[in-house]
Amino acid sequence: MPISITCSFCSNEVPQPSQCCPHCGRPGLFWNVVAAEESDERAALDRRYQAAKKDAINRKAERAVQEFENAMSESHAVIARSPSEVLRLASSARQLYATYYQMIEAELRLPDGDEWDALREPADTLLFPHYKNQIRFGALSLDGVGLSRYGSCSIVLREGMIAHRASLFEENSAVFVERHGMKKARTIKGYRSTWNDRPKLCFAKLHDKVDSTTTLDKYSRILLSSGVKPEDDEFVEVHIWGPLSVLTMERVIVIAPHASKRATIIRAIKSKLAKHNVQVN
Repeated sequence: MPISITCSFCSNEVPQPSQCCPHCGRPGLFWNVVAAEESDERAALDRRYQAAKKDAINRKAERAVQEFENAMSESHAVIARSPSEVLRLASSARQLYATYYQMIEAELRLPDGDEWDALREPADTLLFPHYKNQIRFGALSLDGVGLSRYGSCSIVLREGMIAHRASLFEENSAVFVERHGMKKARTIKGYRSTWNDRPKLCFAKLHDKVDSTTTLDKYSRILLSSGVKPEDDEFVEVHIWGPLSVLTMERVIVIAPHASKRATIIRAIKSKLAKHNVQVN
């Protein structure tokens, strides 16, 4: 038996005993995508979408919001992390990005034990029954910059590596579940989508923020903006099933002062990522 095989999709090596490719996630059954593809979920999203279309017509903003919807098809999944975490991932294709629950289970970290833990874990259990430890969280971005509170390095993921295993949610899912109530949230439909339907979800959520005076340069901040507190962040949440590695990265955008202790780390990141053809901006 070989110690590794070549992934038929991305052509990278899959070592034993991985159940799926650690770089692109194939093959696999991605239950978050299955949930987003359910007929009642898609029908509910379409009803919201059609209502948004009618509203745009009534506001005489149909052309403007159509341009906004078209732009959403160019959006990326982005994960913001610290330079030290990106450096670790950049050091080798065998370094993987683990979930919060996997790190706790492996005794690599302790639970945060804060108010967000009290919100996040019940929400994850509700939305991702029996598989919450497989979901990596990101945000949808047009300019490649993520939510700064989670780190100064925004990792832009390769669409071909995650589109088949990614689903999207209207907003911060923990905030959503808390606002609507845990039991009721089970019956609320139309707030998640597949990767290919992300323009429709963005349109349904954000159509009323766009009119004939909205310029293209405003789209990025309409889609994603950081608030004073985590619950004030505005974004569309991305749920990605399975492992991520440096080979899953398309580029990394760093927002950091040039004259700082982090400058040395950034240079190291740039050097290591260049070996994997990952651009650093």
